[in-house]
This record gives sequence, C-alpha cells and structure tokens, in this order.
Amino acid sequence: MRDASQGERLRRAMRAALLGLAMAPLIPTPAPARELAPDRIAVAAGVVMAPDYEGSDDYVPTLGTGALIRLRGHAITFRGDSLSLDLVPEYRDQNSKIVAGPMIGLNFDRAGAPRDPVVALTRRRKTAVEGGGFVGFTKSGVLTSPYDNMSATLAASYDLGKVHRSFIVTPSVDYTMPLSRGVVVEASLSADVVGGRYARTYFGVGRTSSAVSGLPRYEPHGGLKSVSLGLGGAIALNGDLDRRGVLIGAMLNYERLLGQFAASPLVAQRGSPNQASLAIGAGYHF
Repeated sequence: MRDASQGERLRRAMRAALLGLAMAPLIPTPAPARELAPDRIAVAAGVVMAPDYEGSDDYVPTLGTGALIRLRGHAITFRGDSLSLDLVPEYRDQNSKIVAGPMIGLNFDRAGAPRDPVVALTRRRKTAVEGGGFVGFTKSGVLTSPYDNMSATLAASYDLGKVHRSFIVTPSVDYTMPLSRGVVVEASLSADVVGGRYARTYFGVGRTSSAVSGLPRYEPHGGLKSVSLGLGGAIALNGDLDRRGVLIGAMLNYERLLGQFAASPLVAQRGSPNQASLAIGAGYHF
C-alpha cells in the first residue's frame, strides 16, 4: 500500500499540470529523522481563454505557463505572472504543514489596448509589480481517503510601483482528491479584497476618460471585489500520477464581481460581472 507521501506527490503533480495553478506544498509534522522531501520539478504549458480585462465580456486566448520546483525541502512556484517561495521546509511522510513565504507578481489588467472600442478610449494602465507574502496550512487525509488534501491560505500584496498604489488580500481554500492512481480532481474557493486606489484604477472612470468615451464618471471605494470558484482535473498518460511522465489537465474558473465593482460602467455597460476562464494544457512531472 502506498504511504501518505505518495498521495501528496499525486497532488503536486496535478497542480503543476494545470497551467501554473500551482499549490502550496504539503508538509506535516517532521518525522523523528527529519528527512527532507526529495527534490522534484514539474513544468506545464497550455492555452488559457479568459476575459480581455477584468469585467470584460470579450474573451481572448493567451499562453499559460507554470512550474513547481522543490529543492532541499523548499518549494518555488511559478505561475507565468507570479513567483512565490515557501520558506517552511517540507519533510517526508507528513500529512500537515504550515506554509509561509514571500511572493511577487505582475498585474497586466488593461495594460494593453482593450478590444471594446469604448473602453479602449479610456486611460490605459501600466503593468503593475505587486509584492507581498502568504501564510496558510495544508492537511492530507481529510475527507475521502488518506490521499486527499485541503489547504487554507491568506495572501496579501501591495503595488511596489506607482500604478495603483494599493493592496490586494486573497483568502482561499483548496481541496484535491485522487479518483485513481492516474486521475485527480480539484476544487477551489477564493475571494479578493482590494483598496480604494485599486478600485479606482481598474474600475473607475475619470473626468478625461469620461469625456472621450462617453461613459459616466465613476469613483468606487475599496472592499470585497469578487468571489471565485475553480474546478479542475488532471490525467497521467502513463496511468500513475506518482511516476515521472506527461500529464494533461484542465481548469475552469468562475469569478463573480460584486457590489460597486459590478456596478462600474466598464462592467455594467460594456462588460459583465460574470467572469469565466478555461485553461487546457500539458505538463511533465520529473
């Protein structure tokens, strides 16, 4: 019979295969010998179909990439637009762990020319560099078997430049469950809370933008921006997610913009508060 560490490796292989939707590593109470988890690398790439900007109802395809690298017990996660490092080391044969560390990412929202001809007349935003950290807890053997996993994480970041000069806080809960040796599924629930400057930068309409686009002026405040639900899965082509090889996976995410964010003219008049994205790709688990 496989031990719990094999179930944990199933979860890691699946998360890396879903286009960089990487998870925080699982690390339980250290064994007496405190043997570090083995080094491991997983990479993935694919196509993501997502809204042109947050709040848009125009969908565009983009390339998605991701990687998970575990060296000397520490996990480095790359999602294509963000990079994070778990500072808490991982040990073998553990079923629960605290995760914590720094992260940095890029926010490309409205950095390019929107496809909507009216929104394209409003002021374009520069790419924001956002940095911060995360803290959370993960545990395996929660509901259905010794191999399923649940994690709860709180991430917070701030604009390191001068784009929106505000913060984003994201609490999230993820659940991963293997259906067999070669198939695993995942569900996630998260929310975004943002500051007032963030709200006005990406959902507001200033005087000049209003004059040239015809949209009404709008100055939202900070608060709960949205809630999101994600569903995904992965299949190992060799029939065993615990072995090295190619995996294929997909992830469907639904985000609902709320309150004053959904009421923004950029959303209510030119887009939609219902935001969906679909990622399909392949990865290799070393």
